[in-house]
Amino acid sequence: MKAYKYRSIEDDVFKRDFKTLSENCFFTPNYSNLNDPFDIYFNEEISQFISLLKTLFPYQELDNFENQFREVLDFKEAIGVYCLSKDFLNEQLWAYYATSYSGYCIEYDLEKLIDKGQNFDFQYKFEIDYKDNIPTLGIDDLTNLQDGFIKKMFATKKSTWKHEEEIRLIFDKYGIKKFHPSSITGIYFGIKTPEIIKESFYGLYKDMDVKFYEVFPSNFKLDFKLINETKRKLKYDLNKFNYKILKNSNNTIHESFHIFYNSSTEELQLQEFIKAFREKFCIKENTLYIYNNKEVKDILDIYPKNDEEHIKLCESLITDVYSDDEKIIYYPLKDSKYDEILKNK
Repeated sequence: MKAYKYRSIEDDVFKRDFKTLSENCFFTPNYSNLNDPFDIYFNEEISQFISLLKTLFPYQELDNFENQFREVLDFKEAIGVYCLSKDFLNEQLWAYYATSYSGYCIEYDLEKLIDKGQNFDFQYKFEIDYKDNIPTLGIDDLTNLQDGFIKKMFATKKSTWKHEEEIRLIFDKYGIKKFHPSSITGIYFGIKTPEIIKESFYGLYKDMDVKFYEVFPSNFKLDFKLINETKRKLKYDLNKFNYKILKNSNNTIHESFHIFYNSSTEELQLQEFIKAFREKFCIKENTLYIYNNKEVKDILDIYPKNDEEHIKLCESLITDVYSDDEKIIYYPLKDSKYDEILKNK
């Protein structure tokens, strides 16, 4: 998914932001620095309920619970908030946040931006819920923390802001955060953006895969066109191989790719493909699972697999390689279950 950040080119702001971007960073402010005075604004009925319980049941556990609840409410003082939009052609955002079409808009690969391998304190990603009533935290919200309690606290705004189509990222602490360079996939310039600003970004991303666009009015609406593109200088040519990513997943320190591969399985060719694929796509420790049958995609997420599915997966697997291992071990993988299934057939 792509998400967008509109930025101004006012002197001090641009110099600060450009330096931050050059260091592969972004800044998450405290909620008090947000431009909506009603942001992170809510009522709560839980304290009253706890007080009633303490009157009826004067137990130490209730005092502990009350203290923990207060800590949760005070958490808003520490968090960092990063506000993005789902729309890069939003007329009001270009006018408000991008110096009246003289600024720019950053396009992020959102999944890479929120990778906890870069920022361990990333906690939540929300699409803002727009309402005209003050959100109220009740007892029922305690049973649904993320989509109830936390969302009401940090991701509810008045409907007057609905046009922003905001995506909000919540971090444990406000301040500077890191992102992987490949998180930025595009820069959109306004119709009035000075050429010197454009050239600055062309130079900054000259060795990265970034597309540059110009946003302009057309037929009473905003449109855009590609005006430049920069490319990484890669050592290997992945285009010479026929492949398709069937599935990828990652956690804080590791990512996995399941790949359908339809090119030569000669060892040197397969090794080159693995190096080329990792150079293009991998940003952390990884495991590649390479198959000769794209139909395995339908059974990758099935657990447990029946005998037929297990055989199909094993016999479709060409090889799997971990991290920077270049050793190719060819399959089918004859694990104990595979052998047992064939034996009983």
